[in-house]
Amino acid sequence: MRRRLAVVTIGCKANFTDSAEIAALAARAGLRVVSETAGADILIINSCTVTHRADRDSRALARRLRRQNPEAVIVMTGCYARTTPGDRACLPEVNHWFGNDAMKELPRLFGSLSGESAISGAAPSLVAVNRLLGRTRVFLKIQDGCDSACAYCIVPKARGPGRSVPLEKVMESIRRAEQDGAREIVLTGIHAGRYGADRGETDGLAVLLEKALTATSVCRFRLGSVEPLEITPRLVERIAVEKRICTHIHVPMQSGSDAVLQRMRRPYTFTAYREKLLSITSAVPEARLGADVIVGFPGESERDFTETLDKIRELPLSYLHVFPYSTRTGTESASWADDVGAAEKKRRASLLLAADKEMRGDYAKAQVGKTLSVIAESENAKGGNLEIKGLSENYLEVVFSSRDVSVGDIAPVRVLSARNGKLEGSIVSDSGKD
Repeated sequence: MRRRLAVVTIGCKANFTDSAEIAALAARAGLRVVSETAGADILIINSCTVTHRADRDSRALARRLRRQNPEAVIVMTGCYARTTPGDRACLPEVNHWFGNDAMKELPRLFGSLSGESAISGAAPSLVAVNRLLGRTRVFLKIQDGCDSACAYCIVPKARGPGRSVPLEKVMESIRRAEQDGAREIVLTGIHAGRYGADRGETDGLAVLLEKALTATSVCRFRLGSVEPLEITPRLVERIAVEKRICTHIHVPMQSGSDAVLQRMRRPYTFTAYREKLLSITSAVPEARLGADVIVGFPGESERDFTETLDKIRELPLSYLHVFPYSTRTGTESASWADDVGAAEKKRRASLLLAADKEMRGDYAKAQVGKTLSVIAESENAKGGNLEIKGLSENYLEVVFSSRDVSVGDIAPVRVLSARNGKLEGSIVSDSGKD
């Protein structure tokens, strides 16, 4: 009987793609990839270290998995594993540790655990691997690493310098994914907007999208996070005119105060950030835009925070990701006084989260009456009907009933109501009627 392996992912979309690669390596080694709850013999934790909470979650997950699976082999990989070697002694629950060079080391471990001397099986497709991990959409990494030097960020240390996947390799993956049934491909990277920059290219992400659209006919493409200064007119034009590019972009902001942005070593002002967002919404009025905001950064005064809260209301944003500042050893700001107390960080975060809730609700309500393109991600029999849950092109969860739509299909759905930021709708037939 083949040994069973599960991959549990914490963190960003780039980690999702790393997890898919780990699962593919495991399958090639003769291991059976299963879900976390299926009683795996080998458990891979693909960890995150972007905040103290991410570190804590990684440790807590290892301890929980050990309690639930006392005989399993537990492997810690990812950014936390790479940047915190000192924590290994306090986590005896973990049998093996690998950083972000795990793809070079895991094949040997998998071979020894499966009884195979080397990886020899055929590589499963991207679609198959993502399905094994419980995902309908295909996550494809086009870039890794970061050359920025933001004062608070550990990611360059964890991921290394920026490097782009060769264009033809990306195109080959995209073509094969569509042939294998993919209907949405999520293009990920630590700094995806700088795709091709390490090769001296400009507008590399827009060029990649153009070539991807030419190489495919039915699947759609979704961007992850794109830094504000990497939003170019050519990229905006592609999103505006190409129906197969999802109208959702996450654009990190971090603060609305120019003084705080300068201390963070962010390479733009609030005005420049706002202009980038407006360039998107002027061309794509229906676009859904989101932002990251850090509260309690060293030196952030009450005036700085109030300025951020006020200026957010000037922006065409529909949601926020809010992070209380936490010191990361090895970063520039780690040597600065963490002078905003925990209680004050919590208060500021709560105010931003209230704004986030309002934004999400307003945007969801504005979708009522519209027809959205929804990829079906799960189905559940309910009261004689088949309830489908899916994700729209503008990154909203939509629930509808249909017996003609299968998981992985994209269907037109007319939105009938919005509740708690989630949409309910009915499928639109070819005749245009519900």
